[in-house]
Amino acid sequence: MDNNKIGNFIANLRKKKNLTQQELGDKLHITDKAVSKWERGLSLPDITILEKLADVLDTDIYSILQIEKKENIDIDKLLQEEKNKIKKIIIKKIMFIMIPIIIIICIILFKLLPFGYDVSHVRYTHNENKLINLGVPKFSFYMKNNEDSYSYKSLRGKSVLKSEVKGYLNTLEHISCNNTTYYYDNDTDITIVDYSVKGNIIYNTISYSIKNRNYCDAIEINEYKEKLGYLNRIYTIYSEKSNLSIFFSPKLERKEENNWIANLEIYYQGEKENKVIEVSSGTFEIKNDELIYYRTNIEEKDNNIEIPNVSSFVIKNRKLILKENYLEDYEKSIVLQ
Repeated sequence: MDNNKIGNFIANLRKKKNLTQQELGDKLHITDKAVSKWERGLSLPDITILEKLADVLDTDIYSILQIEKKENIDIDKLLQEEKNKIKKIIIKKIMFIMIPIIIIICIILFKLLPFGYDVSHVRYTHNENKLINLGVPKFSFYMKNNEDSYSYKSLRGKSVLKSEVKGYLNTLEHISCNNTTYYYDNDTDITIVDYSVKGNIIYNTISYSIKNRNYCDAIEINEYKEKLGYLNRIYTIYSEKSNLSIFFSPKLERKEENNWIANLEIYYQGEKENKVIEVSSGTFEIKNDELIYYRTNIEEKDNNIEIPNVSSFVIKNRKLILKENYLEDYEKSIVLQ
């Protein structure tokens, strides 16, 4: 059977009877939408109303179904087979429409939904050969690196990638210098100094710029080096006639409580006696043109001298001049070089 021919046949007879789809439906106790589906070939009349439909249209069942009148024809079975065919056709049409829609929805969800990030272990070889960690949004691909920079491609959305990168950076230590915040990974001793997510409609590029070690420490070391000269030197008293032996050792190797460590040893060598005036350790920092030494531990001291907790040295021509001279009983001016 051709359901389109059946639909056209029903429509033509209905119009000859000057019936609307609503009026025909009312006579059959069905909706006008059901009649419309018959006429458009989207469905077939049920066997239970075929006879009534034939009576209303002044025809017979065989004419409606566009088949020859033969004996032993199972109309019910024939209708059911045709209805099954129609269902399969409709399902195919729906699938043909829905599959692209489903694909588009999946692409949109893939681009917009957060999936998190993986901590990727990559090789860093620019200044030191070691493994470092980078937070890489899931489903990223095509890793590329050039000295201190690493990049990944991703088909996912820009905003969600930015959010996942920031989520990773928030797990790192935030350090600040030059009025800028950087991200320090204490485990692998590297600093992420910059990051970006850039791209176009098709794909985005996640980029990291890396500096070895603590970047703010490196900046501070360079600033200190400008004022102190070469690093990790021992400053001694600037006077050949002095009876004091002073050894001040600021070390730019590791920090303690965010300041660099230092040691101070002071000995007196007189004609009649030799004695220890001070052996201490602590931290130091440079503010403007002053080096400030904070004592955290005094191991030995001369009980006749009150040793301060903090001593400040003016930096001049890479020499250290003690501001408040607690050693004036031994030396009127303390200049270390």
